[in-house]
Amino acid sequence: MSNCTVIAVVNQKGGVGKTTSTYNLGWELGKLGKKVLLVDLDSQANLTMQAGVPTPDKLSFTLATLLTKCIYDDEFTYDNEDILIHKEMIDLLPSNIELSNVEIQIVNVMSRESVLDRILEKYKDDYDYIIIDCMPSLGMMPINALVAANKVIIPVVPEFWAVKGIEALLKTIKNVKKKMNSGLEIEGILLTKYTPNLRITKEMEQIITDVFGERINVFDSKIPAVTKMGDTAINSLSAREMYESLKIKKHKESIEKVMTAYKNLSLEIVNKEMK
Repeated sequence: MSNCTVIAVVNQKGGVGKTTSTYNLGWELGKLGKKVLLVDLDSQANLTMQAGVPTPDKLSFTLATLLTKCIYDDEFTYDNEDILIHKEMIDLLPSNIELSNVEIQIVNVMSRESVLDRILEKYKDDYDYIIIDCMPSLGMMPINALVAANKVIIPVVPEFWAVKGIEALLKTIKNVKKKMNSGLEIEGILLTKYTPNLRITKEMEQIITDVFGERINVFDSKIPAVTKMGDTAINSLSAREMYESLKIKKHKESIEKVMTAYKNLSLEIVNKEMK
């Protein structure tokens, strides 16, 4: 039996830092010596672009290719080197716009919720962690991610309406756990775009802790809001790579805060599994 941990990074709300958190958590787990596969489960392909593929729609083989073959039970012999994107600390199963067509096709497929799980089974023996970056919805693709996963990380921006969104997501996770994946557990709520000097941030953090803290872990690590982080996506870099490349002290210090937060998050996850 594989010891691979599959983590779905899920929130139906956009702009909460799912892709940034997936990429940087994967990178920091890699720095800890873990073998990590990232899965881009979003037709916008932001994670694929983050990993250095500027035009994902030109890729010949992607996750959509594998899903389509699986849906139609087609025999498909392939070399992982044709599909996987290799970076220093992570590998990536890329996506592109074709994934949107797969989402339409998958609706009428038998056992449609477990198509992704069948694909990821082929990778589990090669990795310690598989982290799935989900599209901002609670549709069929995120459901596939929840069925395939052991753990769920919920990135949340501490702002108004965040609590209502979490409640809707928790209901979906509960249904998946009850009906399709009894081993699914919530690893924690991850506060992102965190600005501790803003009153609204502290107020919403307290509300999230009060409402969910007794039943769901809220990570000690909080990802700070740093404007310079926008350059990491543009330059296809992790926070750690950006930190190592910067020369201007004030920029370096701001990125270091983000890098340290993701490092601490990776340690929280690994140390919890060792208990």
